[in-house]
Amino acid sequence: MTGEVYALLAAAAYGVAGVTIVRSKASARGDNGVFLSVVATAALTWALWFGWGEVPARTLLAPESRQALVIFALAGLFSTVLGRVTMYRATERIGAVRASLLRRLTPVFALLCALVLLAEVPDARTIIGGAIILAGVMCYWQRPRRRTGPGFDPGLLLGIGSAFFYALAYTMRSLGLDTLPDAAFGTFIGALVGSLWFFGAAVVRRGPRAGVGHLLRDHGRWHCATALALSVGQTLQFFALKSAPVSIVAVLGTLEVFFSAGLVMVFAHSEPIPRKRLALAATTAAAGTAILFA
Repeated sequence: MTGEVYALLAAAAYGVAGVTIVRSKASARGDNGVFLSVVATAALTWALWFGWGEVPARTLLAPESRQALVIFALAGLFSTVLGRVTMYRATERIGAVRASLLRRLTPVFALLCALVLLAEVPDARTIIGGAIILAGVMCYWQRPRRRTGPGFDPGLLLGIGSAFFYALAYTMRSLGLDTLPDAAFGTFIGALVGSLWFFGAAVVRRGPRAGVGHLLRDHGRWHCATALALSVGQTLQFFALKSAPVSIVAVLGTLEVFFSAGLVMVFAHSEPIPRKRLALAATTAAAGTAILFA
């Protein structure tokens, strides 16, 4: 049950982040705070590991720990680099709610990844509850009134890509926790690898001075709010995977869209929110969530 609660709180944090990403775009001069959010995640999780970590530093030198370190690093590349960048860019292009809806494909990808990499087969309760939640999310789906071009908006493809990268990261994290069962440490390694990746890429593309300036340029209040929300959300997801299956964590993550929609409706007013459809979808999703928590 603890893992399910962490997953639900993580969905709320990601819902907040979706709204603040849209708000911060107007004042963005660099990467809109992507690097800031990764560094904040690394700092938060290092503090949690240093103060309350379950895996001591001396354990990391053991040969059996090397595989877990590599897995955590790969999970960081999939989530902190590929997943987070595509999430940011999709949200900027198509809005917080629509981007959240596209990431609801995460459970579908997660089931496949968990089956292949972990041999994890979901039970009937997970399948039924997850199907009801996804049905609720799809009830809210609303096609855009106008298209920006003859084909898919690139933001749609970015949203689908984000869902796949996060699903793969969930599975890799769960695999790493089998050997080193410390969620804070695992998140820290992933965020550290992500920070080094963004730093190195910026320096190579723009040069040392311009690259660092580009990464550090965006640090306004909305950028900081996004960094905090994403840091908390990613950390909570890692803790959720310690005691809950990948499929359940991924399914509960779909509730992010309702947190985003509620915040947009009450505070941001940046997207049209059909309230009746939202109420129906939220009620359906709540029923599915109740089954998962039963």
